[in-house]
Formats: sequence, C-alpha cells, structure tokens
Amino acid sequence: MTTDLPSTNPSDELHDNPTPHAPHTPHTSDAARTGFDPDAVVVTGIGAVLPTGRGPEALWSAWRQAQPALSPYRDPYVRTRKISHFGHVPDALQEESRDSVPHKLRKFGTPFTFNAVLAAQDAMAAAGESWQQVPEERRGLYVAQDDSTDLSAAAFHKALDNARTDHSPEAGVSMTRLVAEAFGNAATFNPFTVIRALNNNTLALISIAQRFRGDCAAFVQDAGAALGALQRAAFTLREGTCDTALVVGAGSYNEPLKLAAQYRAGHLTPGGPDGAALRSFDAERDGTVLAEGAVALVLERAGDAVARGARPLVTFLGAALRPAVDSGVGPSALAEGPRGLLAEHGLTPDTLGAVLADGKGTVRHDAAEAELLRALLKDSGVPVGSLRPVTGTLGAAGPLAELALAPHLFATGELPQIAHLRTPPDDGTDFVMGAPRKRRIDSVLSLHSTFNGFAGALLAQRPHTD
Repeated sequence: MTTDLPSTNPSDELHDNPTPHAPHTPHTSDAARTGFDPDAVVVTGIGAVLPTGRGPEALWSAWRQAQPALSPYRDPYVRTRKISHFGHVPDALQEESRDSVPHKLRKFGTPFTFNAVLAAQDAMAAAGESWQQVPEERRGLYVAQDDSTDLSAAAFHKALDNARTDHSPEAGVSMTRLVAEAFGNAATFNPFTVIRALNNNTLALISIAQRFRGDCAAFVQDAGAALGALQRAAFTLREGTCDTALVVGAGSYNEPLKLAAQYRAGHLTPGGPDGAALRSFDAERDGTVLAEGAVALVLERAGDAVARGARPLVTFLGAALRPAVDSGVGPSALAEGPRGLLAEHGLTPDTLGAVLADGKGTVRHDAAEAELLRALLKDSGVPVGSLRPVTGTLGAAGPLAELALAPHLFATGELPQIAHLRTPPDDGTDFVMGAPRKRRIDSVLSLHSTFNGFAGALLAQRPHTD
C-alpha cells in the first residue's frame, strides 16, 4: 500500500535560488568507458536507531560479535506473560530520539516516528554538509512504516491512568477528556493530532522537521514497504524528478493488538533459559522475536555525489517484491524473483559475494526460506548469513538495516555468523556458523518475507568511484 502526498513545510518562505532543474540526462558513454556509472544510485549517508544502539557501527559490532540486542519484554502499559522477549530501542536512545524533534512537533509524533526523525537527521549529517545545499523542492522523501498507529489500547490505558491520578479542577473520567488525552491533548480535543494515528505519520513528521518539499510517498506493510520505498526513490532519481532521496524505514511491533495477533498465529518464541531467544534456521527454532527501530539512507546519483565531494558507500542495484508462500506461491517459484534481479544486473548466484537471509526463526517461515535458498543457490557455495537473531524482526526497517551493513561487508571482507545456529536445515546451503566467514564481498543479495504474504529481495554492490 502506498500513499502519495505533497511534501509539507512549516513556513511559506521562498528560496533564494528557485531556478528549476532541467531533466536529468544519462551518461551511458561515461559508464561504458570508465566503469564508473554517474547515473548509478548510491547510498551516501546512513542513520540508524535500533535495539543495538545508534548508528550503523553499533549494528555492525553487535552482528560481528554475535551479541543479540534482545531483552525480556517490558512496557508500563502492557502486562503479559505471553511475550517473552522484544528488541527494545534502549531507553536513553529513545530519549535522544524525542529530543531530536522540535518541541512544538512532539505532540504529533509517536516514539517510533521520533526514532525515524533521529535516524534521518544522522543520515543527512553523514551525507555531508554540501547535501544541505540541495533545494528543498529537489529532495525526495520515501518512507516505509509498519502498520503502526498511536491510537492503540495502550494509548487509552495510559490516558485512563492519567485521568485517575489527575488532581486538577477538571478531574474526571469523561469520554471527551479521555479521548483528548489519548490523542495527546488533554486540555482540548485538537483534530489535527489525529495525524498520530495515520500510517503516514513518519512521512509527515520528517517532511516538516527536516524541510522536504519534493516528491514524496509513504509505503505501509512490513518489510515490503521498505522495498517499495527503495524502488520509488531509485526511479525518481533516474528520471530526474529529484536530486537526492531520503529513504526511511520505521516502526514498532510494541502494540497490544499486534503482539496478540502474532502470538495467536504461533509466530513468537516462548523464550528459553539460555537466552537464545531467536534461532534462525536452527532445528530447535521455536519462533521469532519482534522489535522496533528506524533506519534512514540518503540516496543520490553517483555522479552528483562525487561532484559534491561525497563518498558513495554502496550501490543500490534494485529490489523485487511479489506474493509469497502465504499467498500460495511455492519456494521454487519465489526463487525466480531474486534470480531475475541478479540476471538483470549481470550476476548469477555463483558470482554473488554473500546472501543475507531473513531467518525469522518460526518453524514455517524458515522452512520455506531454506527451500527457497536451495532452489536459488543450488550448491553455488555462496555463504548465507542472517541479522535477525541480533535485532529481532524489525518490519519496515529490516531491509534498510541490511543495506546499511553492506559497506562494512565490502570493507572488512567478513560475513558474520548466524548467532545461535548449531544445526542447520541441510548441507546444500552454506550457512555461516561458529565464526565470521572471510571472503571478498563485492555484492550482496538480501532476502525478506512479511507476515502478510509477500516476499522480496534487494541487491547491492560495491560502488565504483573511479
């Protein structure tokens, strides 16, 4: 699902240099002559607010050392013995996220959209100061958000709790006051605060806080939303609709009805005494661990990045998304999506550097993905890793987190082990176990599945800068 909206801005100030940009013209002759393609879509800035901490370095460190950032589930307004673990963003980092949002805008946001604003802020800073010179109307914004809203059972629980302890002259649990409190404004009901309940809340808050006036779109529904956002961003860059594109994936599974739905579906691990709460692909796997977080990436054309002195970190080649096993499509047929993506860019499974599998940890999802990997790789010897045991299932932030790790894979020549994997499903796929795998990695294929019947892949490559 996608929602196209005009970008918003808190003021109507005119730009000092409103000269329109001419449509972008490809430079295929340059690419053919040097190997450097100025029209390639590259990542030049990365920001992350995740259970592992702030920034891609914290994520890489946890992954490389096989240190899961999953902890016993906690929430002041949700009491349950059914949810054992969760990938919580650390409290101190959550506070940093809140502080990154202008005070007057905080009543319109939610904790996970605050994470998105901080991740976006970090990605823009990492892209370099010259990035800020791009006119606001030439900045594209493409947001992937889980189907999360703030008007949840927990929000009304909190409002009721506040009403019970309210000692003001207006104290009393009237429905009007309770609803107003749940919407974030206890004094008077402000209809504009309904923005907190919308699935494009992240787009709205970032576009206002960071001044985006260009092409924008909001995508919803799990990991598939991130793949859709990446596709749209790459398309608008190649078409010349915008000069830079900020792609943000954010969300949280910490909402009572969503947690209950996943528990009833049998997707969640009951946890274990050894702390190995998520065992991707292992014979003893018993479910996934849900999580929260945000990742932001600055994308632009390679020629523009180099011209302004920025360093391309990774080349985004493309993404594919289609109905999955839950929709009646078998794993062998699903392999055609990533296989076609590879062929489109002159790659085969044998020439891949690494595969990052989804590895949700549920019995059914991992069995289907293991079959998909067998069909796709066919004894090619390509090593397969998974980030999932470290972060938990991130939803819309998941694909972007793996794209954010690609520069580390290229630079170190290491593919970290899959934490907790002791007994893999078969010998036909080279799952990385026990220690990081040393190998030159020039390309990465990342696989993803959703809880609502879709599967996808994204392909990234070491950037050419000469």
